[in-house]
Amino acid sequence: MTATRTRYGLTALLLDELRPYEGRLGASLRMALCCVLVVVLAMSQQVPEAALSCYLIFFASRDNAASGILIAIALIIAASVGILLGLVFLQFAADEPMLRLGFMAAFTFGGMYFSVATRAGPIAATVGFVFAFVMTLYDFVPIPELLSRGLSWMWVVVFFPMAVLILVNALIGPNPATLVRKSIGKRLRASAALLRGEAGADAEARELLEEPAGELASPARLGALFGFHSKAEAQRLGAMMPEVQALLVEALAAGEDRTLAQGLDRLARTIEERRDFEPGWRLWAASGSTAPLAKRVENLADLWSGRVPLPEPEKAAAEPADTFTNPAYMQFALKTMLAVFITYGIYTARNWFEIHTAMITCFYVALGSTGETLHKAALRIAGCLIGAAMGIASIVFLMPHMTDIGHLLLLVAAGSFVAAWVANGSSLVQYMGWQMALAFFLCVLQGFGPAFDIDVATNRILGILIGNVVVTVVFLWLWPLSVSAGTALHLGRAVQGLADALRRAGGNLAGILPELDAARRLARLSAFEASRLRVRSPLLPHAKTIMAASEEATSGIARLRLLRDRPRYLFGAPRCVKAATLAQEASAARFLDDAAWAILAPEPEAMTMLDQSLSRSFDTLARLERQLAHAPRRASWRRDLEATARSYRDLLEGFSRTVGAL
Repeated sequence: MTATRTRYGLTALLLDELRPYEGRLGASLRMALCCVLVVVLAMSQQVPEAALSCYLIFFASRDNAASGILIAIALIIAASVGILLGLVFLQFAADEPMLRLGFMAAFTFGGMYFSVATRAGPIAATVGFVFAFVMTLYDFVPIPELLSRGLSWMWVVVFFPMAVLILVNALIGPNPATLVRKSIGKRLRASAALLRGEAGADAEARELLEEPAGELASPARLGALFGFHSKAEAQRLGAMMPEVQALLVEALAAGEDRTLAQGLDRLARTIEERRDFEPGWRLWAASGSTAPLAKRVENLADLWSGRVPLPEPEKAAAEPADTFTNPAYMQFALKTMLAVFITYGIYTARNWFEIHTAMITCFYVALGSTGETLHKAALRIAGCLIGAAMGIASIVFLMPHMTDIGHLLLLVAAGSFVAAWVANGSSLVQYMGWQMALAFFLCVLQGFGPAFDIDVATNRILGILIGNVVVTVVFLWLWPLSVSAGTALHLGRAVQGLADALRRAGGNLAGILPELDAARRLARLSAFEASRLRVRSPLLPHAKTIMAASEEATSGIARLRLLRDRPRYLFGAPRCVKAATLAQEASAARFLDDAAWAILAPEPEAMTMLDQSLSRSFDTLARLERQLAHAPRRASWRRDLEATARSYRDLLEGFSRTVGAL
């Protein structure tokens, strides 16, 4: 995870993205080591396309050993399937150019369609890319025997870097269980810092909450799959992560409790060091307001020690319900296919195979929305130019002085490390690092010796630039899809999550901030879109206001949940008082339901509906406050009722300010 951003502006943003964080140095060194090993094997065994093999290291590397191994195996399978299908279909279409073009179009469309319409994602895209690329090779290698031999080498080009990546991850890759335990410990310590009232703890906690609990726990499940730890431990860690995130949300709204903070620190150490609890270990809360937090922490301790049965594991996410009905998937696949055929036509018409990287670029730049695609294209262009400058400078100034493979390996290690450092940043700069690596490798790894031909490097880099330009033009003018649709989807989920969390049987608040972070990222990418797309969106001008209101509501609802979970909450209150609090809860949740619907379907009457829903919620609050006014002064439950009414008043007034601003 990158460091907390404290500066603004392009230069400051880049400086923040390049700052070190825990694990970044190790990940960059491992990627550089893999690239060096790949070059050693390629040069010693005369394996062609060493540049592509090194680039695949960047494409498949992950922050933990299990994920890296899984991606490497998946890419080997995808490449094998694509090449095998290509060889089979070439038997029918070798002498039929139109048939080859038809197969190429079908697999390009299918691969890109299923990459966005199903959970297959990059694997489907890789199969489609490999097959389509195989279909194009017959134009330049029209002898079937040579082509079959070349495709066999192409499989080797994919296989041996993935084998190197698997080996390095298995030997020195970060243990996924250790990473998950550290992640849990970090969040427990952040909760402790909030309970101590430390400066800056609030900002750190919000940054930690932007990471989805499911993604944080997934390395543990993969670790069990590959034998890094037991399945039982993976289940414990997977069950604990959502609870830890929920604890952190509620700690944001709780008051200070240094006694409970000490217990959280001890729990963090116990989990990080994989120890058992000391005999007689107990957890105490200093006040009734933090007692619900203490109960949640005790549940975490019970999960870790195995004193309570593990909850049923969540079912795997189902395929999207609109796989075959959403026209956006078909439009995306058609746009990508058009860009692929344009670039293919450019280098085929001029018999200029050296710029075939133009077609390859189309597969790896295309994303669902115009803003995402153009952002990725801008990063790739910038990374391509930087990597090309590094490579050409190496050819001109360093290559003439190199006398053995050791010098080349030092050069590859240095260039790989620089590109890997950038690639291990957030999604704002990650693709730039990938493209820096590819352009650098294309320059310095041209054959089985020192590279002195600048033309080879410039042709391939020119192909990358052409591919980016073609994708930009196609996605900008043909069925342009604004990021506003994705922004609305994430905001709608966040607001609906608030409604569910407000209800007594609802889920926790841990999923709200990840959705808001995803919406914020997409809204930021709208700057890459044409103004005509931004003007059409009724949501983007108000996205920032809705996000701020949702964050404020998250804290307000967390306070209400803590209040409701106190021991003896409203104990002894008349039935009419409890009914009034339940009615207020249902009314506020109904407003959030309506708000989520209005975000996803911004109809003209949406504002009127929201005004009416908010007015009904204020009417319900007035009845609750009348109950408070008639409550006996000495009643033990009156303080709970006062806090409840005040919390709902603050929550509804925040809703009112937001609706007024819209």
